Amino acid sequence: MKIFKPGITAALLLIFFMLGSVNIADAAFAGKKKQAHTETAISSETTMLAPVAVPVTPPASDTNTILLVILSFLLPPLAVFLVYNEVGTPFLVNLILTLLFWIPGVIHALYHVLK
Repeated sequence: MKIFKPGITAALLLIFFMLGSVNIADAAFAGKKKQAHTETAISSETTMLAPVAVPVTPPASDTNTILLVILSFLLPPLAVFLVYNEVGTPFLVNLILTLLFWIPGVIHALYHVLK
């Protein structure tokens, strides 16, 4: 005896998968932010003591933007969640757009990532 239709089951599994991915990605992203904050505090202390030559590296925001654009194509709601770090209106709108049809979800995610 079937309780749910296959389409409803697939939608529920997709929602549970996305919510699980959001928690995992949020935990990883929070660790990177803490590490960057610690490195900034250490570098500001060393510059007060003695000037140190720091190699020039590309800004992290460019790398994050590229990764968020790629993630916008794979899991659009996760990309929107990582931009705002909360389950707010943009995330819920993107989740609905992605569940209805994938392309509007991608467009909406790209709008918020590149804004």
